[in-house]
Amino acid sequence: MKKSLLDMSILIAFLRGEKAVISKIEEYLEEFDKLSVSIITYYELIRGLKYLGNKEKLEAFEKLMDECEIIPIDRKIIQKVSEIYAELKREGRLIEDADILIAATCIVRKLTLVTDNEKHFRRLKDLEIENWLK
Repeated sequence: MKKSLLDMSILIAFLRGEKAVISKIEEYLEEFDKLSVSIITYYELIRGLKYLGNKEKLEAFEKLMDECEIIPIDRKIIQKVSEIYAELKREGRLIEDADILIAATCIVRKLTLVTDNEKHFRRLKDLEIENWLK
């Protein structure tokens, strides 16, 4: 198993109790100390939970995040984001900025992206993807 970064779709599946994802996370944690999450994914999830106003789910999510490695955005990642953005825009295949930021984080940090949102991410070369829901 390779060090990975979990996307929002996988974290939501985990929080919902999806057995396949729970099993893969347990297997992953046997090899690695912590789960890794982009600061962008953290933002996406926390804003949604705050919007819903569900304090119980918000507390459970924050407790989970306390045990995770939250990877910040740095200059190397921004440089890669800019390259990916320019290439996709020239090709007319642009995806959301948040997805480009998450993908660039994986590429720069040499992480596998674990996501159920394969449609967008498959457009990006040099990005290794796994789907723990399949």
